[in-house]
Amino acid sequence: ALTSCGTDSVEGPPGPPGPEGPSGVNGFIGTAIDITGDFNASNEYTLSLFFNETNIEVFESDAVLVYLKTGEGQVVNGAPVEIFRALPQTYFQGDKTVQYNYDFTFLDVYIFLDGINSDGTELDFASLDPEFRLNQKFRIIVIPAEFAQTRQANLDLTDMKAVMKALNIKESDVIK
Repeated sequence: ALTSCGTDSVEGPPGPPGPEGPSGVNGFIGTAIDITGDFNASNEYTLSLFFNETNIEVFESDAVLVYLKTGEGQVVNGAPVEIFRALPQTYFQGDKTVQYNYDFTFLDVYIFLDGINSDGTELDFASLDPEFRLNQKFRIIVIPAEFAQTRQANLDLTDMKAVMKALNIKESDVIK
């Protein structure tokens, strides 16, 4: 058996630097953005958000959720609590059926109206009550792919508050 006695040792050169660790809570950076707008003929009854205009980087593997403000609840700290529902949302107005829906890419989110008359003909969106078309508020939440893959199975993605809590997004963090 060989043993070494003595305290003379030489420290080798430093190794290469390791990769930078992820930032954010548990390595996830979720983002929430509010947009408000009118659905009208000039914008073809659509609203759009381009992520590069908000300096947010979205990757092709990320998920995007959209919620519609549907009302206000009780007052807390002097302000009413906003009520949001996940898209798509369908409403019936007389003989008309209208739906708020969306699609997205890593570049943008496209929110649009869809609908039909009870006789199956295409809906004229201009005929909708203004409450369905004007001053509509949406919250867009970008969910990093890693979070979407590792999230707890019991997280209800239709519950905007639960999603924001899981991503540690506070109301003050929402981009207006």
